Amino acid sequence: MSGEDSIQLERFAAALEASGDYKVLRRFQPRALFSEPGEEELRTALFVDVETTGVDAAADRIIEFAGVLFTYGATTGRIHAVGERYAALEDPGRPISAEIQQLTGITDAMVAGQRIDDDRVHALAMSAQLVIAHNASFDRPFTSRRFPVFAERPWACSIKDVHWERLGLSSAKLEFLLMRHAGAFFHGHRAEDDCLAAIEVLAKPTPEGVIPFQRLLESSRLPSYRVRAVKSHYDQKDLLKSRGYRWDAGAVGREKAWWKEVRGTDADAEFQWLREHIYGGREGWELQKFTALNRYTEG
Repeated sequence: MSGEDSIQLERFAAALEASGDYKVLRRFQPRALFSEPGEEELRTALFVDVETTGVDAAADRIIEFAGVLFTYGATTGRIHAVGERYAALEDPGRPISAEIQQLTGITDAMVAGQRIDDDRVHALAMSAQLVIAHNASFDRPFTSRRFPVFAERPWACSIKDVHWERLGLSSAKLEFLLMRHAGAFFHGHRAEDDCLAAIEVLAKPTPEGVIPFQRLLESSRLPSYRVRAVKSHYDQKDLLKSRGYRWDAGAVGREKAWWKEVRGTDADAEFQWLREHIYGGREGWELQKFTALNRYTEG
């Protein structure tokens, strides 16, 4: 497309939007530079994404890895620039199911004989003060199993650590956020494209001036707690369920219980609720603390 054609199309798009009856989406174009650095300290984060043969980190395998470094302001959360990128395919040693091939576009022929460069992935991980994924509960177990360095790094999640609904966005799906928040569209499910789209979404301020990445940093720095309402009465199940608790049928060494995860700012209110409504004024729940170093380790 010529430059003149692009200008003409933008004129059409501007006219449609000015009518108030249309909203025009542009194709997502990744950027290298978001803003000029100011006086604040710059830090580096690594956004990662993997495509896999399935959803079980213990049994399935990575077939594509992507990592994208970017710099940000430690205080403001303002993203400045995208740095080194690395993406590679890997042969899982087994056929890729038709469902996964359709979802990712990755075929057996594409991965045959391919292997991800362990040294390069290790260097990327060690270059960053924080590792981020869009659904870290999925990506962290897979990457930590394949690349042990990721088990030692602090992690954040661009779904759970942003609380998109508080920013007026009803879904945390990446395609929706890119469309609704950033005004662009793309065809996802290739790892590097997903990383770049997620960085774009985190960098763009809301109409009120809130930077989503700043919210992610604030949330990831807080401890979180897995609260287990052990030995609660059966007739309290609906009350717990309405409060957002989920049922755990238990296992060897783990008692069955209703459970919920809460962040540090909400923990005291949750403990007080349990005292008043479940435990008759006493403390009877079990508690497990998480930080960025051990959060999202379970799939």
